[in-house]
Amino acid sequence: MGDGTARPRLTRRDFLKGTAVLAGSGLAADALRWELLAAPGAAVQPVGNLLIVQGVDAESLDPHVTTSGASKGMMWAMYDKLLERGPDMRIIPWLATSYRVVSDTTWEFRLRDDVYFHNGEKFGAQHVRDTITRFKSPTIRNVYAGQLRPVRDVEIVNPLTVRIHTDGPFALLAEVLSIYCEILPRAITGGEVDPTRRAIGTGPYRFVEWNPGQRMVMDFAERPHFSGQPRVRRLVWRPVAESATRVVELKTGAAHLITPVDPIQIPELEATRNVDVITFRQLSSQIVVLNSLKVRAFQDARVRQAMNYATDVDTLIRTVMRGAAYRLASAFGPGIPGYDESLRPYPYDPDRARQLISEAGFPNGFEVTLVTPEGRYLNDRLASEAIAGMWSRVGVRTRVQVSDWSPFVQGVLGKTHDAFFFQQVGVLLDATVAINFDSDRKGAAWQGYHNPEANRLIQDAIKTMDANQRNEMYKRLNQIIYREGPWVFLWNQQGVYAKQKRVQGWEAHTDGIIRLGGIRLS
Repeated sequence: MGDGTARPRLTRRDFLKGTAVLAGSGLAADALRWELLAAPGAAVQPVGNLLIVQGVDAESLDPHVTTSGASKGMMWAMYDKLLERGPDMRIIPWLATSYRVVSDTTWEFRLRDDVYFHNGEKFGAQHVRDTITRFKSPTIRNVYAGQLRPVRDVEIVNPLTVRIHTDGPFALLAEVLSIYCEILPRAITGGEVDPTRRAIGTGPYRFVEWNPGQRMVMDFAERPHFSGQPRVRRLVWRPVAESATRVVELKTGAAHLITPVDPIQIPELEATRNVDVITFRQLSSQIVVLNSLKVRAFQDARVRQAMNYATDVDTLIRTVMRGAAYRLASAFGPGIPGYDESLRPYPYDPDRARQLISEAGFPNGFEVTLVTPEGRYLNDRLASEAIAGMWSRVGVRTRVQVSDWSPFVQGVLGKTHDAFFFQQVGVLLDATVAINFDSDRKGAAWQGYHNPEANRLIQDAIKTMDANQRNEMYKRLNQIIYREGPWVFLWNQQGVYAKQKRVQGWEAHTDGIIRLGGIRLS
C-alpha cells in the first residue's frame, strides 16, 4: 500500500536544523535559543497497521512510573515531553519551540500553540506547571522524582511561556526534560482520570487498549502531530520473550519491527528477502548490580572487586553474546560524559578473586541469588547463568532466578535482589548517576553503595554550568566507581533491530528506545 504523493509537513532535515545541545563549553544566558521552522506541506494520510514486537511489556500505562526503555518507547507514541532527542542523541525542541537560560536559577521555555490532548484539552503553560508538580509528588511513587528535585516552582508567564525556577544552579535541566516528565492533561493531574487505566497525551497516537502480557494498541490521532506523524493508522505492541519466536513472527509477517535480535540470527535475517537488519553500539552500560543492603559481603570493596575479577567478560562476549558487545572497563563507556579511556578492564583472575574474598573475611565464600529478566536484554538469561557459574568457581555459590519484567523492576525498586543483571547510564545526567551512586538521595537503582566523595561530586556537578568542568567531575566519579566496584562492569550491548523492508522512514536511537520518527508502511 502506498501513501500517495503527499509529503510530510516537517522533514527531518528541517526538524534537526536547529538542534540545541547543552553540552557546549558554557551557557550564555541569551545564546542558547532554538527556533523550530516548520516546513509547509500537506498532511499524510495514515496507512496500515504497524506491528512492533519487543522482549518485554510495559510496567504501567502511567508514564511517570515506567522505567524501562521498552516502556518509554510505547509511552512516547502517546505522550510528548518538552524536549526530545534525535537519532544522534542531541537535544531537540518538542512541545517547547525554544528555551533559554535566563540566569543560573531560571530557565524560560516557549511552547507550541495549536497542540491538543487526545481528550480535547488545548496544551498550554498550566499543563507544564501541573505535570512537573505531579512528577515530583511523593504520592505518585515516581522513583525518578529526584531528577527534578532542584526545581523550586514553575511560573506561568503567559499561556505559551513558562519559567522554571530552581533552588540553585541546575545545569542539566534540559537533559532531564529530554528524557523524562511526559506532559499530562488536567484530566490526569486533577485526578479525574486514572493514568494506569487510560492514557491521554498529545502524541501522534491515542490509546485504545492494553492487555498486559499480550498487547498494547494505539490508533492514529485525528489531529496531525507537529512531528509529521501519524503515518500509520494503528500501532500494535506485543511482548515476546523468546528471540527465536520474534524472528519467526518477523519472517511470517506477524511483526514488522522486532527487538532485540540474537546475533546468531543476523545471518539468517540478512539472507531473508524483504528484511533489513540494523546494528549499532548502544550507549547503555550492561552490568550486574551488587546489593550491599541485602548481602553483607558486598559492603566490602574487596569483595566487589573480586566479583569483577571472577567474571570472564571476554569469554562472555565471545560465546554468549557471539561478539555482539563492546567491553566496558567501568560504569561509563564511550559517548558518556566522564568516560575515561585510560581505565583498563578488570582482568579475569579467579585466584585474585578468591584471595580478596578471603581477605574480606569470607574464606568459605558465601551464597547469593542473581536475578535476571528474560528477553529485556540480549541473551540476558544465558549471560546470567554463565556468570553464576564463574562466581561459583571462586566460592560465591550463585543461584539464578529468572523473573518476569514487572516483578523484576519491583525488586530493583524495593532493593530486594541480592544482585541483578541490568542496564544503566544510557545518557549521563545528574539524575542517572544519583539514582545509582548517591547515598544521600538513595534513588531507584541505588543498592547501598556509599562514598562521601562520590556524593559530593554528584551534588556539585549538577550546579556546575560549564560542561568541561562537569566532565572532569564525572571522570573523577567514574574513577572512584571503577576502583570500588559497586557494579560488575560488562559491556555496551550491540543494539540489533530487524524490520520488514516495507517499514520506512525510521531510524534507531543509540539509547535503544524506539521513537517513531517518520515511520510508515510502504
